[in-house]
Amino acid sequence: MSTPSPGLPSTALLSAAILGLAISLGLLLSRAGKRAEHRGARQRASDLFRLLSGRLAGSVPPRTLRRAVQDAEADSFWDAIEAIVSTLRLAERHELARSLEQNRHAAIERRILIRDDNDSRREVAARRLGLLPSRRNRRVLRRALLRGPEMVRFTAARALATHRDRAALRWILSHPSQLAHRPIPALSGLLRSFGPASRALLVAAIEQGMTDTHMECALLDALGVSRCRSARGSIEARLRSKHTELRIAACRALGRLGQPEAAAGLQLALADEAWPVRALAARALGRLRAKDAVEVLAERVADRSWWVRHHAAHALANLGSEGRDALCELAVRSEDPFAREMAREALDQQFAPRHLA
Repeated sequence: MSTPSPGLPSTALLSAAILGLAISLGLLLSRAGKRAEHRGARQRASDLFRLLSGRLAGSVPPRTLRRAVQDAEADSFWDAIEAIVSTLRLAERHELARSLEQNRHAAIERRILIRDDNDSRREVAARRLGLLPSRRNRRVLRRALLRGPEMVRFTAARALATHRDRAALRWILSHPSQLAHRPIPALSGLLRSFGPASRALLVAAIEQGMTDTHMECALLDALGVSRCRSARGSIEARLRSKHTELRIAACRALGRLGQPEAAAGLQLALADEAWPVRALAARALGRLRAKDAVEVLAERVADRSWWVRHHAAHALANLGSEGRDALCELAVRSEDPFAREMAREALDQQFAPRHLA
């Protein structure tokens, strides 16, 4: 009976090697096909982008654009729309939406937003419809705002903000609990995205007062970031709120407004029972360059909270020679070792070379 030569691979090993090579070749061909497919999709989106640009410039007839949109794949269409919308003013976006009022891609997204049970897919539909501000799209987005759930509602609200839909903004301000789980920065960004013309609604809301502290904090933040100076009095009133979150938000907003008149209220807030309020008040005074606050800020450099000491010392460093003189005095003569250390730190940072600071 003969035995196989030990120098030759067995049939099983040879078969496995051939199978491995076949799988590797298949993967390579698949990847090459996908790359070619992606290149083709990018090229189709680019071609459609040029047609959209030409239509806005008046060099492409409406019929040509409609035919190209009808033949385009959904992903290529929306990629092109998203790319061109980022370059347009609001009036141009409305013009583009009118040119594409009857397109099948938007109709599909409207059906999905109304009828689909997949909330993640409905979010995508809401975002896409926000790119084309038309009456049809706005009606469907308003329905999504009412229907929810919150993740879809927030995306629909952002889309309506790009439409500058003030009715949607009024609803949001009147129903703050419907977006209760969105973080304050996200809500602030949403409120601001309705545009400068909607600030009067935000000011009216803060003047009338709100029952929802979370949304009120977002509203304060939005007014501060927008530098809405007509809201200063209403924001200052929140420094006396029983809610710590509102007092913190008010300090932050007043620092961003850039109005020196807010310094008096912020100096009183340096004595607040909550250390975050004291810290944000000190920081705001530094941003306002409130030189009449040097004495009270110097006292806060000895605060029991590290963050209050930090913001008070660095605020003094921003107040010119008077603030720096106060820091030097603290660094040498303060009886509090923590105050001396913090004053020295602020001075070191103030005078560090710019490439090291």
